[in-house]
Amino acid sequence: MSNCKLLSYPHNPLVLKPKGENENNLLSYSSEELESLMERLGYRAFHGRQLYAWIYRKNALSFDEMTDLSKNLRGELKESFLLGFPKVLKQVTGERVDSATKFLFELQDGARVETVFIPAEDRNTVCLSCQVGCAFGCTFCATGEMGLIRNMTAEEIIGTFLVVRAKVSPARLSNVVFMGMGEPLVNLPQVMKAWQCLVDPDGISLSHRKVTLSTIGIPKKIHELAQLEYPPKLVVSIGSMDEERRRQLLPIAGRYSLKELHLSLELYALHTRNRITIAFLIAEGLNDTVEDARKLHRWIGSLPVKVNLLRYNEASGGFSPPDEIKVEQVAAELVRLGRTVVLRNSRGRDISAACGQLATK
Repeated sequence: MSNCKLLSYPHNPLVLKPKGENENNLLSYSSEELESLMERLGYRAFHGRQLYAWIYRKNALSFDEMTDLSKNLRGELKESFLLGFPKVLKQVTGERVDSATKFLFELQDGARVETVFIPAEDRNTVCLSCQVGCAFGCTFCATGEMGLIRNMTAEEIIGTFLVVRAKVSPARLSNVVFMGMGEPLVNLPQVMKAWQCLVDPDGISLSHRKVTLSTIGIPKKIHELAQLEYPPKLVVSIGSMDEERRRQLLPIAGRYSLKELHLSLELYALHTRNRITIAFLIAEGLNDTVEDARKLHRWIGSLPVKVNLLRYNEASGGFSPPDEIKVEQVAAELVRLGRTVVLRNSRGRDISAACGQLATK
């Protein structure tokens, strides 16, 4: 598994390099393609492996940094190819010592996306975007107000990761969550190509268990994800346990019933043996009662899950942050019912970098 190609994904070609104007962007080449490229240029194949290691393992952002490549080779690469990293337009860090950092990136066509670095004692996480904007219009998420501009390519996704990794060095990035702008399951081919690069032991080499996809719940796409040879871990945002309220909160995903969603998660759990995280958003008047906790417990049933309680971050939709006592009551009731509950402090709210706040403003 030494290149950035997708494993066992029947609806997608096993070639990362796109056609047309991006053929000279070396971020779109797998390790094997870089070996072939070196041979076509009259060099040895192992130079392709060196180039791959410089980009993905050593985090070189320019050809000049690749000091074990000859000057002639570096010159040819600079003349005919590029490392198409997204451009950082703005970088903002909160005031606390352990504050999140938000990056505003400009892509090759001028489109803009945001990425968030979240440091912690036991992990350093990057929250990656997979789309420019989002088409789903969830009422509690600022990204939905942008609408969908386009999908991101795998090399754009990986490019944002590599730039963040270089910016926060010497901190080591240990975790990735596709929880930024966009819905990962509707850009699954490109997200999975990026995922393969992230876990490639000859490159970035993250643990399979440390890369997670977050979704608002699209049953047919969850079925598709479950069929992959190495499916990522999954975080599913429920919205509400009331079907009508859920349709209001999730105008598109809410078209699928909670029963349909549950059946798709049963299949995912059966095929993958992965534990699922249920993200339960709490705002004033939304999922903030003990009865809401009991409804969630009954819906989960025998699914292998942990529950991540998320406090609403002011973004859009007319909600207000929840009363902290009510949040603790919901958490306590779920624990009493035997559920594993995670209640973390929201990170990045002071710089509009928390869940639901990304909007490239």
